[in-house]
Amino acid sequence: MKKCKICGKNAQSDYCFVHKLRTPIKKTKIRLGVGSYKQAKIRDNYNAQCDMFTKLWETMSIPRMSQVSGTYLGSMFSTIFFHHILPKSKYPEAMLDVENIVILSGDEHANVENDMYKYEEINSRREKLRKKYSL
Repeated sequence: MKKCKICGKNAQSDYCFVHKLRTPIKKTKIRLGVGSYKQAKIRDNYNAQCDMFTKLWETMSIPRMSQVSGTYLGSMFSTIFFHHILPKSKYPEAMLDVENIVILSGDEHANVENDMYKYEEINSRREKLRKKYSL
């Protein structure tokens, strides 16, 4: 077994793991500019969703409460409170549909992401949306 030239610890080569020479990570050049059509569409969808969420937040009665449990959400706007009942990836036509949004607390949102059938309110809305979109 070899010993590290710097600290004297056991090593597989001339240096131990701590002192072995490392090759620097290659830096890639980032192209600045307009970007692809797909990137622009994703950005536009995100901006449209944020606008919709902001309008929904502003039109909610104060105090703002979860639509599932009635938990107080506070006065600070956050996108964590908004959940798409029909997933955006599978149903892009329902992405900007206000009826497809349910307002939840952060914990409820995490619960619904782990188990989409956890809350009866969301299940009933999902059935209405399936009828609306003929799914």
